[in-house]
Parts: sequence; C-alpha cells; structure tokens
Amino acid sequence: MEYAILTKAGGELIAANKADYQDYYGFLKCPECHEPVFLRQGHLRQEKRIKASFVHHKAVPEISTCELRIGKYSKEDIETFASKARNQRLQKLNISMWKYVKTNMAVNFKVYNIVQSKAKNYQFFENLLDYGHSTLIYNTEYIVYKMIPMIGEMMENKDDDIEVISESTDRFNKFMSELKSDWLLHEKIAQEAAELFLSPQMKEVRTRVLMILCYPNSMKLINNDLVELTMESEVWQQAFVAHLTNAIALIFISVNWIQLLD
Repeated sequence: MEYAILTKAGGELIAANKADYQDYYGFLKCPECHEPVFLRQGHLRQEKRIKASFVHHKAVPEISTCELRIGKYSKEDIETFASKARNQRLQKLNISMWKYVKTNMAVNFKVYNIVQSKAKNYQFFENLLDYGHSTLIYNTEYIVYKMIPMIGEMMENKDDDIEVISESTDRFNKFMSELKSDWLLHEKIAQEAAELFLSPQMKEVRTRVLMILCYPNSMKLINNDLVELTMESEVWQQAFVAHLTNAIALIFISVNWIQLLD
C-alpha cells in the first residue's frame, strides 16, 4: 500500500516514501480497515528497486481488498483525509490555544499576570495593544506563509541568525531531534495554529500574547527605538511590525504541536 494513516496529530494520510519506520512505529493504520500496518522499507530485489510500502500484519483478513481500494485513491480522496485531520486539530486548538502557546521556547509567558497587573488602566498601553492587533491582522498572510517557513528552515539548518541562549541549548536540540522526521507536518500545523490565532475569535488569546510582546521591557530587548521613539514615527512603525511578525512566527514554530495534539 502506498498510503497509511499516521494517527499523530489528527490522522494525516502519509505516503510510504515519506515515512520513517522508527518514529512512526505504532502510529500507522490502514485507511480502509483501520487495522495496524507497518512500513516495509524500499529495497533491491534481484537488482530491481522495490518501492517502500505499508503492509498489513498477516493475521488481518481481506488484505488484498484494502490494498486494491487504497491503490485507487485520488487526489480528492487524499485531500479529504487531510481536511478531516485539520478539522480535528482546529477543534483542539480552539479550546486550548493559550495553554499550547505558553509551551513555546521563544517567549516566556510566566510573567503574564505581573504584566497584566502593571498595565491595568494604562491608556497608552491599551492603545499599543490595539495597534498590535491591527498590525498582526494586516500581516497574517506574511506571518503564516512567509515568516513561519523561513524561520523553520533557519532552525532546521541551525542558521547563525537563530540565537539560542546557552541555558536553552539542550531543550532546543531535544525539540529539533523529536521533530526531525515530522518537521513538514509540524510546520504545517504551526501555520494552521498561527492562522487560527490571527482570526477574530482568538482576540482574547491574542491580547494576552500582545501584552507580553508589547510590554516596554520586552520591546527594549529587541530594539531601543520601540521604547524611545513615538508611535507616529515611520522608524518606530517599521521596527514594531518587524518585532511582532518575527515574534509570532518564532512562537508558533517553537511549539511541539504534534506532541500536544496527539
């Protein structure tokens, strides 16, 4: 069989030539009979290359029927599986977005209650949050389809521009190791989560994130212009957009979505 359901993160349909046996062992099942299957790696047989495939355990009856049906899957069939998996993920994300976002490695949300208390009844800060909301909404496509894949690629390649503080090096390396074989799926879910986060129904969660990202101490770490210049200046606005779009992309690409959504 060319395809099997990867039960991680909602039940994606995965092709045999893109699966890794060690990482997916115990997470694969037949799309037709829903019985467990295993990956048979591609190999040479009498100097002929045999493609990788998913195989039922011998005890499962009607194996040939399943393989025949799956062999006829169309592009539309595959997209239907992907849509169902995505909808299952979005249901969980709708319920637990704030809890999931707090597990990211890029921004510390433990000080949220302190910041919330200090910012209460501070009109300038309220105006800044409103501006942050509009900035993120306006840049949704840029964050989801440009920034997340770009930063993801930099993380995969351990680009020098991705700075990891020494205290977090082990955690970062563990994170990258856990997602090595699942990176494309991880990035896909990070984009789905970010797109949902930037939608109207997520305003409350977005406000919590913005309270940390827009707090003067947080912005000063990124760029002094963000606390020394006025909001009306073009330099400030450019720096603010760069600060927010980069931070949101980093937050969402540095959450282990597959582990959380299992």
